[in-house]
Amino acid sequence: MPAPYDLFDYRRYWSGREYEDAAEKIAIARFFNTIGERPCLIDVGGGFGRLTETYLNFGEKIVLTDPSENNLVIAQKKFSKNGKIIYRKASLPDLPFTDCSFDVVVMVRVIHHLADSQKTLKELSRILKPNGYLILEFANKIHFLARIKALLRGEFNFISSLKTYEKRSKESISKKKILFLNHHPKKIFIDLQKNDFKILDYLSVSNFRSPIIKRIIPFKLLIFLENICQRWLSSLFFGPSIFVLAKKSHNT
Repeated sequence: MPAPYDLFDYRRYWSGREYEDAAEKIAIARFFNTIGERPCLIDVGGGFGRLTETYLNFGEKIVLTDPSENNLVIAQKKFSKNGKIIYRKASLPDLPFTDCSFDVVVMVRVIHHLADSQKTLKELSRILKPNGYLILEFANKIHFLARIKALLRGEFNFISSLKTYEKRSKESISKKKILFLNHHPKKIFIDLQKNDFKILDYLSVSNFRSPIIKRIIPFKLLIFLENICQRWLSSLFFGPSIFVLAKKSHNT
């Protein structure tokens, strides 16, 4: 059975989303500048290698995984001259790697497709070495616009409830289309701590993700503002995407 992203060219999704792409790469680069170069890193659900160039110089060996063979073929063609990248078809919740295999795990735009964040993070902890680093992105349930919409709907416990928020329409659910969940930051933080992770840093990302804003503000200015605001707005959980840098306990 083909993976969902085998059925269309995922690269087309990013057409018109240059701002979001750049914003995420800013966050990834910021975290890698903090942790420095590491022997072996893995990008779980790395797709066609969209983010690979951002961390390429920070790993001596890089494993790029994805459920989609099509995405992996595209990535292999893109980085055909780079011999330190290994491509592996794999998907959560069970990854085909031994315990404590990697120094860094990167996972971006994946956990919103998975129902059990606790189980997912347990698996990422399993393949990560003690004192290893996790760079995790998740779709933020309580971003600024979501809070406004919840108040207008009269959902006054929206912010305090740690339940995930289902983004699919009723029609999409009935057709069993791919899961899309927005997670509460506190729930993700709790799950990280349960799986022996210490949170070192987190960022609010894609803070200006609005068609109107992207149309009005020039791209370079938008990226400049994003770079400034990622840390400044992090404590407010302002943006639709949260990036977390966590470290696995050395006692595990």
